[in-house]
Amino acid sequence: MVIKSAALLSFAWRKMALDGQYEVSAVALDSKCGGFASIGFVFPLAAGPLAVLRTVDAGRIVEDVCRNLQPCGGMPLDMTVHEIRARLAADKATVGTWLQLPSPDVAELMARAGYDWVAVDMEHGSFGRTGLPDVFRAIECGGAAPFARLGEASKTQIKAALEAGAQGLIFPMIESRAQLDRAIDLSVYPGQDTWRAAGETAPEYRGVGYCRANVFGKNFDEYRASRAPEIFLVAQIEHIRAVENLEAILAHPRLDAIMVGPYDLSGSMGLTGQFDHPDFKAAMARIAQGCAKAGARMGLHIVQPDPAELARQIAAGSRFIAYGIDSVFLWRAAERPNSGE
Repeated sequence: MVIKSAALLSFAWRKMALDGQYEVSAVALDSKCGGFASIGFVFPLAAGPLAVLRTVDAGRIVEDVCRNLQPCGGMPLDMTVHEIRARLAADKATVGTWLQLPSPDVAELMARAGYDWVAVDMEHGSFGRTGLPDVFRAIECGGAAPFARLGEASKTQIKAALEAGAQGLIFPMIESRAQLDRAIDLSVYPGQDTWRAAGETAPEYRGVGYCRANVFGKNFDEYRASRAPEIFLVAQIEHIRAVENLEAILAHPRLDAIMVGPYDLSGSMGLTGQFDHPDFKAAMARIAQGCAKAGARMGLHIVQPDPAELARQIAAGSRFIAYGIDSVFLWRAAERPNSGE
């Protein structure tokens, strides 16, 4: 298969006098996500460099190189919201992770670690709007779906994340159905709120324009018709008031899942970080029961990486799970060991 987004990056030859040959090499780069491959040719030294240049067909080199091109170093680019929804529909857990460090390299590394999705933390991380496209590209390059955990469910932040290429949005601090209604309305184009009655419209929708997500207009129609309606939408339950309003929140037909933010939820109860407290456990049980009753997908964030806790949460019914944070993985692995001195 020839990857049409590839282009010739370099073309060079070097004289190998000892072997009596010229070595001609070419490298192609996949402009979509950075995958690359190279190919080489060898010619007799007697041919001379001009004869080599006349002989080599640059177009054929590009085609041959592209046949060998492995997108993103060979990682399959197949984890999309379709696969994530398919896992949930089969009652299987989808496990992603959290990104706070604004580095495309770290983003790609986290995606290559095997997660289904990587959420860019726009609330507590250090991300600016101009850096989002590169981070999302890196996540896609690593084989995961790029999600955004918004700083707030505002028009500006929703538009920034979606236009940069987010395939999923995680709305923070959703405490009521009215808050969720507005957040979802701002995430869909006019006419794509198919859950509404005929003739009913939202007060405001997602803005329409050329952006990175639709290749700056090149794929505008395809994106609007096929990809935009598939954006994965998650409400974070981070306050005890959200627990009180959970039934109404879960009833929104466009909501894909919820995610409990344990630190903020416990904090709203005056129990910050006291996850073993009976009142916090009761709130979590109430959320689980509400999800089971509504047939909704419950999720949570396991901030401190713990494989046993991950297994326990999946066994308990959690299906949309964020595991760890890049910064937490880093400091836990990088901490200097006690040398005994």
